[in-house]
Amino acid sequence: MIRRSSGDQVASHIRRMVFNGEYRPGDRVRQDEIAAELGVSRIPVREAIIALEREGWVTVEPHRGAFVRGVDAAYVRDHYELYGLVHGLMASRVAERADDDGLRSVLAAAAAVAEAEADPAVFNAANRAFLQCLDEAAEAPRLSSMARVMTNVVPGNFFRQIPGAIETQRRGVAAAARALQARDGERARAELRELLRRQGEAVVALLTERGLFSPPVDRAAAGA
Repeated sequence: MIRRSSGDQVASHIRRMVFNGEYRPGDRVRQDEIAAELGVSRIPVREAIIALEREGWVTVEPHRGAFVRGVDAAYVRDHYELYGLVHGLMASRVAERADDDGLRSVLAAAAAVAEAEADPAVFNAANRAFLQCLDEAAEAPRLSSMARVMTNVVPGNFFRQIPGAIETQRRGVAAAARALQARDGERARAELRELLRRQGEAVVALLTERGLFSPPVDRAAAGA
């Protein structure tokens, strides 16, 4: 499940625990327990804590340890707004820069999203292929690097976890493809930005239902 030297994989594991409600806001991150559970040393766990603090998932208190900060609705909305900005800019660059072959490749990948079956694994593969084509055709290395460093709020397969996400994605990608076919970069950018906003709202709705946005526990009262 995990490469023993990978702090990234440990960080993903902790994010998944927060997302699933196994860790609640205010809970102490039990680093020794995580290391034992995953069969790793403390080094990748510490690396994961540093990364998660930078992302805002945890706070580190000197001499006390790491505590779950979790995410709130504003965090999730900002996260998907950033995703929309990055991928929207990619789409506008495709409209401006891609040659005819590059544009045809993006449109074919978008058509594959529209036609993909509703199985989350199959659909996720088609969507990833579309985003990869978009990235390659945009010829925008700075945007590519930004997309790579953005971690996921939703662990695992987004389309398996979020109700209605597949159909939302189909409609949004199709709208962006129509704009790209017309070489309308501004409209393509707006369509992808709006798509990611809608997906962000779906994530907010799910996490609100799960109670993830409840206030953190009082650590002093809880004897943490």
